[in-house]
Amino acid sequence: MNTYDLSKVKKLLIYGMIGAVLNMIGDCLLLGVDSVGAVGAFGQYILAAQKVSYTRIGLAGFFGYVGIPVSIFGYYVLYEIMEDKTSLLARLYRASLYAFVAFGGAIHIICCYLLTGMKKALETGTAPDDNILTVILQEQGGYIVPCFVVFFLFYFINVVTMALIIAKKKTCLPGWMWIINPLLFKILFNGLGKMSTSAVLNGIACSNMSLGALVIFTVWMVVLCQKSSKAA
Repeated sequence: MNTYDLSKVKKLLIYGMIGAVLNMIGDCLLLGVDSVGAVGAFGQYILAAQKVSYTRIGLAGFFGYVGIPVSIFGYYVLYEIMEDKTSLLARLYRASLYAFVAFGGAIHIICCYLLTGMKKALETGTAPDDNILTVILQEQGGYIVPCFVVFFLFYFINVVTMALIIAKKKTCLPGWMWIINPLLFKILFNGLGKMSTSAVLNGIACSNMSLGALVIFTVWMVVLCQKSSKAA
């Protein structure tokens, strides 16, 4: 039988939603531009570098840096409502959340710095469009690649453990809800962004993780409140 403090859970989910909205603003500021003429994801970065201002990149970095760690409060709810918090699944899931707090904001800043480097290169003419990736990687690859490898390792751990915790009914959430996880929305919203070159859909695609988190927290809030009211 799962026992949890509904008031605490609701507060954590609300904090998580606030963080997700802040992060979503940062994502949209970063890559929410019309991408007509862009070839592939990297081409979209180059086009964004040409269109967005340094002020906008700075604001994108600020909102994402603050929003990502705050959004983790929402994901912590799954750990909070687990029956057995000492299990390997629980410990791995909690470790992935700590990793997000430690690396999430930094990864967002790195993305902003990557765009800044592209913008500088384009403005100074130090690299043509077809060679800009090589130049940027020579300059920033030493820390970009390792940071992304570590981050997505923990991202994978988070997605897998979240799905297993719910599917194996380690919480009071219905087992079928394992499908409602960050990877699903990453694929869904990225796919949505491919349907058009509009700034709105590109912003949604870039916000796949933050927008996905917002949907997940909302669903968890509804289900947990319903279960609590039925039990009362």
